[in-house]
Amino acid sequence: MYRKGNVLKLFALICGVMPLLSYGQDYQKGAVDTEQAIAELVSGVTAVQPGQTIDVALRLQLDPHWHVYWKNPGDTGLAPSIDWEAPDGIEVGELEFPTPEKIITPPDFVSYGYEGEVFVLAKVTIPEDFGLGQTISLNADASWLACEQMCIPGGAKLALELPVSGESADSSQWGDALALARANLPKTPDGAVLTFEALESTISVSIDWAGFNGIDTKSLYFYPEEEGLINSAAAQNFALTDLTLIVSMQKSEYHEGSVDRLSGVLSHEAGFASASDAKAIFLDSAIKPAADANTAYASGGESTIGFAQALLFAFVGGMILNLMPCVFPILSIKVLGFVHQSGEDNKKVLAHGLTFAGGVLASFWVLAGALIALRAGGESLGWGFQLQSPYFVGALLLIMFLLGLSLVGVFEIGTSAIGLAGKVKGEGYGGSFFSGVLATAVATPCTGPFMGPALGFALTLSAFQSMTVFTFLALGMAVPYLTLSSFPKLIEKLPRPGAWMETFKQVMSFPMFATCIWLIWVMGAHVGNDGLIMVLGGLLVVAIGAWVYGRWSSPVKPVTTRRVSTIFAVVIAVIGVWMLMPSEEATSAVATEEAGGPDKYGVVWENFSPELVASARQKGKPVFIDFTAKWCLTCKANKAVVFASDEVKNRFDELGFVMVKADWTKRNPVITDALEEFGRSGVPLYVMYDGKSDTPKILPELLNPGIVLDALEGIESPAASIASK
Repeated sequence: MYRKGNVLKLFALICGVMPLLSYGQDYQKGAVDTEQAIAELVSGVTAVQPGQTIDVALRLQLDPHWHVYWKNPGDTGLAPSIDWEAPDGIEVGELEFPTPEKIITPPDFVSYGYEGEVFVLAKVTIPEDFGLGQTISLNADASWLACEQMCIPGGAKLALELPVSGESADSSQWGDALALARANLPKTPDGAVLTFEALESTISVSIDWAGFNGIDTKSLYFYPEEEGLINSAAAQNFALTDLTLIVSMQKSEYHEGSVDRLSGVLSHEAGFASASDAKAIFLDSAIKPAADANTAYASGGESTIGFAQALLFAFVGGMILNLMPCVFPILSIKVLGFVHQSGEDNKKVLAHGLTFAGGVLASFWVLAGALIALRAGGESLGWGFQLQSPYFVGALLLIMFLLGLSLVGVFEIGTSAIGLAGKVKGEGYGGSFFSGVLATAVATPCTGPFMGPALGFALTLSAFQSMTVFTFLALGMAVPYLTLSSFPKLIEKLPRPGAWMETFKQVMSFPMFATCIWLIWVMGAHVGNDGLIMVLGGLLVVAIGAWVYGRWSSPVKPVTTRRVSTIFAVVIAVIGVWMLMPSEEATSAVATEEAGGPDKYGVVWENFSPELVASARQKGKPVFIDFTAKWCLTCKANKAVVFASDEVKNRFDELGFVMVKADWTKRNPVITDALEEFGRSGVPLYVMYDGKSDTPKILPELLNPGIVLDALEGIESPAASIASK
C-alpha cells in the first residue's frame, strides 16, 4: 500500500501499466473477467427512445476481500475512470458513485471504497432526432485499482449495444439493480446549508438542516469529495445542537493551498428520515441559502497569527496572568514562602522556585492534554472548561477553604509552623509544587491580553504544537517566580522573618476566604440557590472537622488522643465533602442564567444563538456579543468598568445595537463552536458587527469605556443611516 507521501509512486505504476492492459484489445460485450473483478457495462433497459435519458453503469463484481475506490480514495488508491466512445449527439454524463464505506488496512490506512458488487452510474441522453431502428453502440475504456494486501491496476474495454425504438422498452435483467443503485445515491436535501472554516490543521464544518432533529451522531461520517484534504485515519468529531451539526476533521499534512469550496457526503447508518430515509446526503458549500446573511458569522474570525507569534503571545499572556484577580490568593502564599526562605541557602531558594515552576508546567500539561484528548474524542470544550464542572469547582472550593482555615490557625498543614520566635522553617518542596498547581487551577479560567488569540490558534494545531503553545503559557506564568528565586539579592530586600509573620499569615487567609466566596457564587450557577444550602452546610461540617483535628491532633497531645481525634476529624470532613459535592439531579435541574431583562447596569441582553445573530445582521442591525462566564473574573471586571459608564450605554442605545450575551458558565457546545469560529477557545471575547460589513470587529480582552467608544466610532445611528439615503 502507498501513503499520500508516496502517491507519485502509485501514479507512476498505474500510468506505466494501464496502457498495457487494454492495448490491442477490442471492446467486448458482456462480462469480462479481469482476475480480481468481473467487469461489465450494463443498462437498465433493453432499448431506448429518442429524447430519452437512461442509466448505464460500470458493474464490478469483486473477488472476496478485494476492493475498489470512491472518487476520493482516502489515504490510498485511485478512483475508477471511463473513457467513453459514443455516436455523435449522444451525451454521457459524469460518473455517479454510491456512498462509500471506510476500508481499514493495517497498519493505519483508511480508504474510501467498495467491496463485493458495485454499480458506478452514468446518465446517457439520446437526442430527439436520433433515427428509429438504429443501434446505439456505447464503448467504455474502463480502468480501476483493485486492492487487498497489494494493489493491482485493472481495466477492460467494454461495449453495450441498445436498439432505438419508438416504443417504451422493457426493463433489462439489470433494471432493478440499477434502479436500486440510483435510489441509494446520496440525496441533496432541501434547505441544508453547509459552511466551513479551514484552519492550519483543522477543517470545521457547520451544517444547518431541519433533518437533524433527534438524530444520533454516533453513526455519522463525512466523506469529503476533495482528495487529500483530510487525514482519513483521524477520528471525526460531531456535535449536534438544535438543528446545527458541527463536524471537526483533521486536515491532511500533505494538503497544500487554500480551501475555497467544500463538498462531500454525510452518511448515517440509520438513514435520514427527512431525506426519504436515505443513508447519505450530499452537501456543498456552493449551495447557498436564499440570503447569505443567514450565515451568522463571517470568515473574519479565522486565526491570523503564526506559530512563532502564538508562542510569544502565550508567554506574555502567561506573565500577565499573575496580575489577574483570580491568582492573587496564591501569589500571597508564594510571597509568604519567599519571605520564609529569605534567610535560607540560595540554592534551596532556587530549588523552591524551580519546583513551583514544575507545578505550573505539570498542571498546564495535564489540563491542556485533557482538553486536547476530550476534543479529539468529540467533546465540544474550550479553555477554562474545568470550571464548567461543578465537581471541579467543589474540589477547588474545598482546597481554598482548608488553606484559609490553616492560615488563620485552625489547624496546621505539615509539621512546620510559623513561630513567634523569629526563625521559621520554610515550606517543603511539595508545598512549592502544590502552590504551582493551585495557581494554575485558579488562573486558567481567565483569558488575559494576548492569551485569547494564542489559545484559539493552539487548539487548531497538532497535539505536539498545541502542547508547545501551552508550555510557553506556563513558562510565562512561572517566570516571575523563577526570576525572584534565581537572584537572591532580590529576596534579601524582603523583610526578615520574625514574630510579625504569624499576623501576616493570618491576614493572608482573608484573600483565600474571598476566593471561596467567588467559588460559592460560581457553584450557585451549577446548583442554584437551594443547592447552595448543602454547599454551605458542607463547608461548615468540614470546618468542624478541621477544628477537631487542630484542637486535639497537635504534637503536644498524647498519641492516643491524636489518633482518635484524627479519625473523628476525617469522618466529619468526609461527611462535609459529601454534602459539598452536588448531585447530578441538582446540577441538571439548574438552567444557565437567562437574559432578556435589564441587568444591574440597565443593559438589556438577548440570549445568544446563531439564528438570533444571523437575523439581526440580515436586518442590518449592529450586534454586540459578550462571550462571558460567571467564573471569569476578568469578564466581571470588564462589565463593571464599561457598563457603569452612562456614555457607553447611551451610545449603544443611540446606535440601536442588539446586545447578545453568550453565557459559557456551563458547558454549551453552541457557544464553544462560536468561539472557535472567531479563532478563540476561552472567555472573555467581545465581538462587534456594525450592521453593514460582514467582517466582525474583535475587541481586546481587557476593556475600558474609551476602547469601546473608539470601536463604536464610524457606526451610523439608524436615523442618520435613513437620512443619508
